[in-house]
Amino acid sequence: MILADSTFLIDSLRKNLEVREFLKKNTSEIFFTTEINIFELYLGLYSSKILEKNQELFRKRIKGLEELILKFQVLTFGRGEAIQAAKILGNLNRSGNPIEFRDGLIAGIALFNGINKILTKNFDHFNRIQGIEVKTY
Repeated sequence: MILADSTFLIDSLRKNLEVREFLKKNTSEIFFTTEINIFELYLGLYSSKILEKNQELFRKRIKGLEELILKFQVLTFGRGEAIQAAKILGNLNRSGNPIEFRDGLIAGIALFNGINKILTKNFDHFNRIQGIEVKTY
């Protein structure tokens, strides 16, 4: 089981060669993502100028995102995940090694659900979290 972070999802949408190679080498892997990652992708689309300049392209990108999401098991953010994320962020803050808030939420969701591998290009964001193995592609 491996959790795909936003960088992997974005590169998937861009049909990145590294993503395709990773998927070929890891056919037996079960891939997850989180509602937080999905939020980040939608935020990127709704923040882009494409929304104002090219409605057709915007709709096409939304459709592509929705099709991509269907390929993953999506984990939600409930009470247990919230407590796990708070522990992660609190420990890192106390040790003087804070990370981006959303990355703490994502890691909390993963660990609470028994997933200790996160697939990302943001190695430094997740490497400081105890119990997380960072996979790059």
